[in-house]
Formats: sequence, C-alpha cells, structure tokens
Amino acid sequence: MNFNPNELVLERIRAVEEYDPATKELTGRFTQIEEPSLSTSAEGTNVTDAMGNPIMTFYNAQSGTFGFSNSLFSLDLAASQYASRKETASDVDKFRMPVSETIEIGSDHTVKLRYVPVGPDGAEVKYVKVINANSTFGKTYEVAETAGEGKFTIDAASRTITLPDDAEGRVFVNYEKETSNAVKVTKTTNGIPEVRSLVIHAIFHDPCNKNVVYSGVIYAPRAQIDPSSVELTLTAEGKHPASYLLQKPYCDESGRLFEILVSED
Repeated sequence: MNFNPNELVLERIRAVEEYDPATKELTGRFTQIEEPSLSTSAEGTNVTDAMGNPIMTFYNAQSGTFGFSNSLFSLDLAASQYASRKETASDVDKFRMPVSETIEIGSDHTVKLRYVPVGPDGAEVKYVKVINANSTFGKTYEVAETAGEGKFTIDAASRTITLPDDAEGRVFVNYEKETSNAVKVTKTTNGIPEVRSLVIHAIFHDPCNKNVVYSGVIYAPRAQIDPSSVELTLTAEGKHPASYLLQKPYCDESGRLFEILVSED
C-alpha cells in the first residue's frame, strides 16, 4: 500500500535553509525557529454585468509569505536581510573596531590602553575626557607632541597615554583597534536582498501513534526577504524575525509557488 497520509501532527520546523537558486550553494541556515507561518494571497478581478451585479471573479498574481522568528540573533540572517554578506577578518584583512574605555589615571600621570590604537601616527587617540567624581564629564585633553596644559601625548606601540601633572581621577578614551578575529555585516541604503530558494525542514507525527515520525520539507523555489521593515529587538529576550515573499519563478510554466513534501522514510 502506498504511503498516503492525510491528517498529521506538525511538531515543529527544525531548520530553514537558503540556497542560491542558480548555483544551489547554501547561503544561510537557521535552526532556532519560532512561530513559523505560511500564507498565500491572490488578487481578485470581479466581472460584473451592466447593473454591477457580480458574475464571477478571476484570481491572479498569486503569491505567498513565509515568516518566522529565530530565537537567537543570526548574523547570516541579518546579512540576507541587509543585502550584505558576512565578512570574516583575517591576519591579511583586519577589521578596525571602535573601543571605549574608562581608565584610572596612574600615579605617574599615564593611562594604559587595553589595545594598541590605530590611526594617524602620534594621534591615534585625539581626545581624552576626564570623568568627575559625580560621573559627569570634566576637562577635555587633546593630543599633542608634548604633554602640557590641556594636552597629552600617546605612544601607540606601548598603549600609553601621558597626561599633564594636574590630571587625576579617571578618563574616558575612545579609539580604534585592529582585529583579525571578527566578523562584520554591513547595511547600505542601496542593497536589495537577493532571490533565494528556501528549504524548510519539518517534523511530523502520526496522530494515532506519537512514535511514528515523518520527515517533511516545504520547498519554495523563489523566495526574497522582505526588506521593507526589518526590526531587531536589541535585548536578551528579543527574537530575530524575518519574512520572505514567495513568488513563482517567472519562466516556470507550472506556476509552482511552493511544495509540501512528507516522507515515510
């Protein structure tokens, strides 16, 4: 007897995968899926008689939407949403990264930075601000060749800032460091998310026997992330939502929007 189920229990969507539709290369995989939903829509055109009474309705421009929230912030998903790519730093291609530190001024009127600052020679740090005892900002010092009234010097190689003799307490320092151990995703104003193929993996159960498990896949050949509204809640409890517009491949005469496949084995 052929496998031909009807009603099933959908346990969960276990993974969403993005592929380049031309090369079939995997471009993103998301595994912490919450609140997945799949919907379709169509535009209706009413045919009426001379009195405006409806005769029939034709439906066309059918499309779909697949949306979900990833439980964890995903750099790969952000790259897709921002029409970017996840770049990886290396010893050859280092990234510059902003650093902000609050540091106690030493008894010798020096400040030791955590990282080697980068920038114009002798001016890798341009300004240093004193933090008052009440946590407000106080005097501002500017980099110079010689420490003096309102001036400080910097030795980038030793990560040392030398302040004038009257400086005391704590200072706030902002600078840039170089790192070979980082990743980066960039959002630009002219990037449009590329069209992908989606493979959505699902787990089903026989409703009469929980121990009978079926694997399922929802395959959408043409999916494009909706960039019109991308909002990330920047908290530990925040989720990473995404929404894809599903359309048929224009040159596909079958008009296939997506397929739902369930396998017994």
